[in-house]
Formats: sequence, structure tokens, C-alpha cells
Amino acid sequence: MATKRSDDHYVDVPDDVSRDVMMGVVERAAKAAGLYVSHIGGYSRTKFPNSVHWHFKRDPKEAGVLDATFWDVKSQFWLMIRHSEPAWVHDKVPDLLAALRVETRRLAS
Repeated sequence: MATKRSDDHYVDVPDDVSRDVMMGVVERAAKAAGLYVSHIGGYSRTKFPNSVHWHFKRDPKEAGVLDATFWDVKSQFWLMIRHSEPAWVHDKVPDLLAALRVETRRLAS
């Protein structure tokens, strides 16, 4: 069996949330977690067409990124954490997850 190189952390998102709404959710959550968005693009266009993919950083000069993807086709949002990332990335996962959950709960109310 192959060794896992990353861990995924899913965040519940209400059905039918648009990409535009998620862009705001992610920006607010990143700020609350002490991060900034360093890149926005797509992720695996064949597996997840029209997905939005973010890279988060704590400091522009620091190595490593925290990744997130939103796929509106199935209302899925997840963080992907490569095991090889620096410690700060792993340390920030709980903060970003908590901030994302606060923001997505606001969507449901």
C-alpha cells in the first residue's frame, strides 16, 4: 500500500452555495486565522471541473502553503495538508478550520 502524502480536512458547506459566496467566506476565514490568500486558481480540472483552489500563507517570505479547494458541483470544501509542509502549516490547520466553520454556519442561518 502506498504511503499517504497528505491529509484532507472537510468543512460542511450548505448546498447551492455559489463560488462568489465562498470567495467571501474564505477571505474572512483566512483573515480570522491570521493568514492571507497568496494564490487563487483551479484544482485538477479533470477530476474537479470549475473548482476554486486557494493557497494560504502566513508570511510571504516563509516556505510552505496551506491548500483549500471548493467544488460547487457537490458543495464540497476541503483543506489538503501535505505531510512535507513546514510545521507552521500543520499548526494553522485548526485555526483555519475553526474560522471556516464559523463562516459556513453563518451561511446556513
